[in-house]
Amino acid sequence: MSREMLISFLIDTGREKKALDANLQARVRVEQLDVALRLVPFTVLVSLSVVQVIVYLFWNPANRAYLAGLEAAILPLTVAVLQQCWLWRSRPKPREVPVSFVRSTVLLAHVYGCLLASIPIMLFAGADSDGRLLIASSCAGLIATGMSAAVLPRVAIGFSGLIIAGSFVGLAATGERFYTYVAILLAFYAVFICFTILHLSRLLKMRVVAQVDLERQQEFTHLLLNDFEENASDWLWETDAELRLQHVSPRLVEVARSSERQLLGLPLEQLLLPAVAPPDGHPSTALWKCVAERRAFRNLILPLNIAGEQRTWVLSGKPTFTNGTSFSGYRGVGSDVTEKRRSEERLSYLALHDPLTDLPNRVQFQQLLEVEHAQVGAGGRFAVLALDLDEFKSVNDTFGHAAGDGLLRAVAERLRRFASSDVHLARLAGDEFAVLAKGSAARDRHAVALLASDIVAAMASPFAINGIRVSIGISIGIAIAPQDGCVEIMRRADLALYRTKGEGRNGYRFYEAEMDERIEARRALSTDLWGALDRNEFLLHFQPIVTKDARIRGFEALVRWKHPKRDFVSPAEFIPLAEETGVIIPLGEWILRQACATAAGWPSDVSVAVNLSPIQFRHSDLPLLVRSALEESGLAPSRLELEITESVFLEATPAIKAALAKLRELGVRLSLDDFGTGYSSLSYLRRLAFDKIKIDQSFVRDLPHEQGSAAIVRAIIDLATSLNMTVVAEGVETEAQRRCLLSLGCHELQGYLFSRPVPAEEAGSLTNRQGLRRWKIHAA
Repeated sequence: MSREMLISFLIDTGREKKALDANLQARVRVEQLDVALRLVPFTVLVSLSVVQVIVYLFWNPANRAYLAGLEAAILPLTVAVLQQCWLWRSRPKPREVPVSFVRSTVLLAHVYGCLLASIPIMLFAGADSDGRLLIASSCAGLIATGMSAAVLPRVAIGFSGLIIAGSFVGLAATGERFYTYVAILLAFYAVFICFTILHLSRLLKMRVVAQVDLERQQEFTHLLLNDFEENASDWLWETDAELRLQHVSPRLVEVARSSERQLLGLPLEQLLLPAVAPPDGHPSTALWKCVAERRAFRNLILPLNIAGEQRTWVLSGKPTFTNGTSFSGYRGVGSDVTEKRRSEERLSYLALHDPLTDLPNRVQFQQLLEVEHAQVGAGGRFAVLALDLDEFKSVNDTFGHAAGDGLLRAVAERLRRFASSDVHLARLAGDEFAVLAKGSAARDRHAVALLASDIVAAMASPFAINGIRVSIGISIGIAIAPQDGCVEIMRRADLALYRTKGEGRNGYRFYEAEMDERIEARRALSTDLWGALDRNEFLLHFQPIVTKDARIRGFEALVRWKHPKRDFVSPAEFIPLAEETGVIIPLGEWILRQACATAAGWPSDVSVAVNLSPIQFRHSDLPLLVRSALEESGLAPSRLELEITESVFLEATPAIKAALAKLRELGVRLSLDDFGTGYSSLSYLRRLAFDKIKIDQSFVRDLPHEQGSAAIVRAIIDLATSLNMTVVAEGVETEAQRRCLLSLGCHELQGYLFSRPVPAEEAGSLTNRQGLRRWKIHAA
């Protein structure tokens, strides 16, 4: 076997029969670079790591200068290589790369290989046996890593070949016979590496060529299929010079619902439509015009009545001539596309309509807005009403999604009463609807307000859904063009809707410019909120919770935000923002840790209460956080009260239930905050044993004059007492309220009558008092 045959057998060069053209060469070069530059980062990082180990192990006075130089050279080179690899991967794959880029890649590989090759040359001869073993194994590994760039032979061989050469020099410098044998083994290994690199490069080139051939075949097949689809048909048809049907195909007989005998010789106009005086604008007009002018026609759509059923045909045809001059008839293809047209029409309808309510959807509503927008310049005027159902979520949660869907359909039916040529309806998403009013319906502000009030009134009557009576309201936001703008009219209608929601719902509001100002202010405050914790702008105040004889039983920790420009920001303003943005997670953790640390310095019979947000239950490990805060502060678990709002139980998932159970196991006390104001349910009082119930200040405010509030408070106290729970009333501001609550059996009190929330230092001094009397009340 000759040397050329052996090489061909080893690296598979015999399959390459022809040279690659320029385009294919460029494609191969791109693929080679793409594969190599995706693997090179690993090679570079491994090599850099090896160098760091070598520098660390061989750092001594004799080698210090060389190793420092090696480190100074290889670090920036590594950064440069990684940067090039990152740029390559972050950009779309190019169609071709310049030769200069390939050359620079090869040069970088050679430089990197030279730096690594210097290791055995400079260190091997002077190292002890252990050091030589380390250098030899390191070089062997570095040589192997060069195979990551095997698809680029010049890069891989340039990298590994230089390290191999350096290893030969290092082995030869010892002058020992043993290392001569090692050099021989290294030569075998080098030959294997080189042949492997060439073979892998050959395989990639073959893969690219095969891929290009496949793409060419697919393109050719695609052209054939397109040509077939353009000329294929369900049936063929042909006429004579008098336009009478000839050679009727079986498929034409089938779709025409006739017989071959009846169709043969039938004038084309009787099959399709009379050529004389067709209706204006009828699609057949174009057909008969082409026939009269003896021109070809293609894909003409004709609506027909076949046996009393409306069908749709598509016809193509061209005239035929005898001897190239005498007209002899028409020949063409046709197909029945009735079902296809119906499907397309249905899909078009669904694309513009809501499938649940059959109202126009957001897409069609936006199209209507664009039409009206174009007419504003000519003096047009229109209004957009953004509608949102009140309490729809509670209907879904209480009665199920089937009832919710039924309610949406019923709402759509009531809204249809208002539809006209000047009033267009749409369902945007969920329980969001929209109304576009124009013409007389939007002639002035009064007309729009009348439409909105009528819609609110129409939704006020209860709905009967599957035998269930459901009462909801509707909130409406209104924006009018052009005075409120056209491009952002939907957003401004939404802003007005948010105002309606915030001011009690079940009504309507017009857009006002200050709504945008509020949104901007809210956005700015949200931005400031993100960095407030890092800037130490939060602090805790503590409000006493007292017993019947005004002795301090504990404090409620209340967070305050001292804004650098706005001074103190109301918690009612920034707490909802913190919950929306997720800041409540780190802020809640800070409050808990600070409160525990502060309370640890109080007398052992004084506790601290910390409010928990529902967001913390969903997105943090509360039991672990509470355990950590208690351990860090040294506070006894029994002195920590966690106040939980009823909204947590709206999403009482297994995870939330498990978290509450773990908190109970820690020994902390659980308090149900604002009881009676939201979604109070006796079931969760039975499932989870709370230690305390807090009566919301909305019930305390009207005491002792409001009998209804007194009755509710008495019922809550009796219920809690029977369940061995403590009752605390918050918002106590007058002596009359205190006496009334005590007469009703309330256990603990909290409010301005005893003290406003005070800083931690003042709270500590209050714990040393025997009690808080009326004459010691802290002034505002």
